[in-house]
Amino acid sequence: MKKLAALLILTAIAGCSDENSEIRGQFISGCAQGGAPKSICACTFEKLEEKYTHQELNELSDPYKKPPDGVMKYVIQSTLACHK
Repeated sequence: MKKLAALLILTAIAGCSDENSEIRGQFISGCAQGGAPKSICACTFEKLEEKYTHQELNELSDPYKKPPDGVMKYVIQSTLACHK
């Protein structure tokens, strides 16, 4: 689960649907390659879009930056909520 969460955060993200179509595709693709069903990946991305702005999500997708405190916890919570 931690591997999936790390993959989610590294491949993640953005905020508005029009601005995020390319990022959404990359996120879902990376998430699914990590072993999660595409429906769970799409659901998780939607939850991230609700919480984070487009700019914040772009910053989170930088693999060379450590995500701020709380982001990984939110990704895990979002993914688990999508399983229900």
